[in-house]
Amino acid sequence: MAQQRSVAPPASPQVPGEPPTTKGRSTRQRLIAAATSLFEENGYAGVRIADITERAGLSQGAFYRYFTDRRALMLELMRQLTAEAFDFVRVPWDGTDPMRSVLRSTQLYFEYYAAHRALFGLLVELSQTDPEVGQIWAESRRSFYARIAHSLRRGTDAGQLRLDVDVDVAAELLGSMTEFYAFQRYVLRDGVVKDVPAEEGAEVLARIWTSGLVRRQ
Repeated sequence: MAQQRSVAPPASPQVPGEPPTTKGRSTRQRLIAAATSLFEENGYAGVRIADITERAGLSQGAFYRYFTDRRALMLELMRQLTAEAFDFVRVPWDGTDPMRSVLRSTQLYFEYYAAHRALFGLLVELSQTDPEVGQIWAESRRSFYARIAHSLRRGTDAGQLRLDVDVDVAAELLGSMTEFYAFQRYVLRDGVVKDVPAEEGAEVLARIWTSGLVRRQ
């Protein structure tokens, strides 16, 4: 039997502090928004600082007040992407109906992934060549897996889920399955996975989760 342990809910991935003034925050966010749209349209390699400032309607001098270079902005964007994803998918554990919690969180994950598919593609691509991007992605996955494991422990403590499963391994496998499906569906879009409505995909995944882990009476 796998040993269970109680842990506090995982914290969101950390995002560096923003400028102290409203104007500073607004200007910085304009640069991030401009970079986001340009990276989605042209990829990271195809975007210059001049392109970002032109899209934002700002001078290049304004850019350097907030970011040292294009890579620094990209790293901030990747941090925001993963932190926002973690918060967007937050769903309270329903002790009376585990299926409902899993289904809703999976639906939200697919929704967020679809809306930011280009940036998730960029995250995966750049993680292969930029160690800091790789670290951001790795920390994001650790946070998601820790949250899943925390929910599974709550389920086992309540007698709802099986006790003969290592919840950490289960969390990693279930989270990886969900993430890779989303990557194929929304980033690769190469026709390998069946084109079904996102709601149907989320429901099938949720049923796989719960059928493998819910304790039979």
